[in-house]
Amino acid sequence: MPALADQLHREAAQPMEGTVTSEDGSVVLLRHGFQASEGAMGHPHQLRLGLLLAGGGNLYQRTSAGVLQAPWHPGQFNVVLPGDHGHYASPAVELLGMAIDTAQWRDAPGGFPDVPSLSLRLHRDPVIASVLHALWSSAQVDACVPGFLQYGAEVVVRRLAQLAGHPPARPRMAAPLSSRQLRQLQGFIEEHRSQPLDVAALAGVLGMEPTTFSRALRAATGMPPYTYLTQRRMQWAQQALQGGLSVTEVAMACGYANPSKFSAAFRRVVGVSPSAWSRH
Repeated sequence: MPALADQLHREAAQPMEGTVTSEDGSVVLLRHGFQASEGAMGHPHQLRLGLLLAGGGNLYQRTSAGVLQAPWHPGQFNVVLPGDHGHYASPAVELLGMAIDTAQWRDAPGGFPDVPSLSLRLHRDPVIASVLHALWSSAQVDACVPGFLQYGAEVVVRRLAQLAGHPPARPRMAAPLSSRQLRQLQGFIEEHRSQPLDVAALAGVLGMEPTTFSRALRAATGMPPYTYLTQRRMQWAQQALQGGLSVTEVAMACGYANPSKFSAAFRRVVGVSPSAWSRH
């Protein structure tokens, strides 16, 4: 289990109801009920955000940034920033939360904002609430594509900066992958077409960090990694179907254990079903 997720599990007084961890372990999404408690708080390089779903009462947090003491109602969230060491006293709560290891997640756009004022009050914001609920719902139906959790964390960080009154960070320009790198990537996908591939595996072929790779690929092709991977697989599938392979054979060769999922992806990319393409 990645270090951040392992630490959160150790801190919980009872087994976690559910956690979802990003591919690189730098972002954890969790939903859990916590008993009323108090103690030391803070970590040198973790940002934590907790959206109250149920329960609540008076929340007390004293850190180097100051003191937060306020009634905590469902729909409000609190923020504990990296380096915010101190003491807390919390009522019994059910939380939908996000934790980010800022030391490991080096490629956050614009870095992490300096927003000490956010930890001194509770917040109610439809953007952050919607992002957290959307990420959790997607994870529950196993619909989180590679990089989805990291991207959601980026949106949350940008929104925190806006809530603190910072202007939106200018997106960093990424150098696109070169023609040689694209050929190398295409060769790897072709060779491992039937295997489950994620962003970390694709980035590793080029010796790049997953987030840097994702931006460079998008700059070169206009597509995020998962879309690009699916496009490459479907291009091969079109040729294989025209060559006489069955839909099931092609689905297996493209890494789909379920032909119906392959057919849905094929129709989404090509515009017709695999069987219709075979008759084309």
